[in-house]
Amino acid sequence: MDFAPNSEQQMIADSFAKVFAAAGEPRSVWEELGELELLRLTWPEDLGGFGAGCSDLVAVLSEAGASGAPEPLIGAAALPGLALTRAGAAAPTVPDGEICLALADTNLHLADGRLTGSVNVVPGADVADTLLLCLPDDRLVALPVDAKGLSLEVYELLDGRGAADLHFQQVELSQGSVGGPTPGLHAWLCDAAAMAFAADALGAICAIRDMTQEYLKTRKQFGKTLCSFQALQHAMVDIYHDTEHFLSLVHLAAKTCDSDDVAMRMRAVSSVKRYLGGRMRDCIASAIQLHGGIGVTEEYPLGALAKRVIVADLLNGSSASHGARLARLIAEETRAELNITGQEKDVA
Repeated sequence: MDFAPNSEQQMIADSFAKVFAAAGEPRSVWEELGELELLRLTWPEDLGGFGAGCSDLVAVLSEAGASGAPEPLIGAAALPGLALTRAGAAAPTVPDGEICLALADTNLHLADGRLTGSVNVVPGADVADTLLLCLPDDRLVALPVDAKGLSLEVYELLDGRGAADLHFQQVELSQGSVGGPTPGLHAWLCDAAAMAFAADALGAICAIRDMTQEYLKTRKQFGKTLCSFQALQHAMVDIYHDTEHFLSLVHLAAKTCDSDDVAMRMRAVSSVKRYLGGRMRDCIASAIQLHGGIGVTEEYPLGALAKRVIVADLLNGSSASHGARLARLIAEETRAELNITGQEKDVA
């Protein structure tokens, strides 16, 4: 499988990289991305977007992860566009302004046109003017953040990016704010969100890998550069091997999110989440150890990148829960194959 982005994907990723590189300038990065119409990459074309899919996001989000960009590119740009594009004509009308996607679960209830309950840890909700809620029954709801009965508890995630907990107390929905059902939308968006944060983590991990390699080439101990010690070479090889494996898993997850094969998508996304919570966390721990004391200082950029990987691991289902889903899928496939084999023997 060729993981290199095509010319259009690379051009878009380069545009993001240039904006991130100039982040120290007075102009806001978020405003710059908006003016370049890069925030509507995944939005439907009839809403001023490009209609990009999950595979198109990998290179872009990897650039964001590598640069440590604090902007809410996933929650307040990529995911709302994916939701509206997927829903199509069933999507509700959304107003202008910042829109954030919130994936509701069984803690949120809709009855008689009123919402009650809560949605926890919604990345990007701190900057939103409108919430685009995806209900468990596969309907989208457009709701202003200043709606009566809705309160937001805003905070920063471990890596400094903003998020909020949403609390609903009999929030009345206006006419036209609830879209029609799109079968499988909620489950698909949950997997797409996991894939998006994994792509962001991929960029951070690649930056950590390159930073560690450069450190070993320049830092000296006992009159020799650290990269000359065989034990450290072996540790660096493990980091490279695991990073490349993770890259392939992220691209596979993105491609399956763009396909109609639900079972393959679930398996690919759970595989990347399982790997992220296992080998990738081990990788960043090894990179910190290879840096020595400087690796645990607050000022050194390695720590911020490591926190970004941890956030991607913690959001959208734990490594353990995805491991359980992966095991369940494998068991179901095995039982199906055994049944088919048994039927073939009966026929013979």
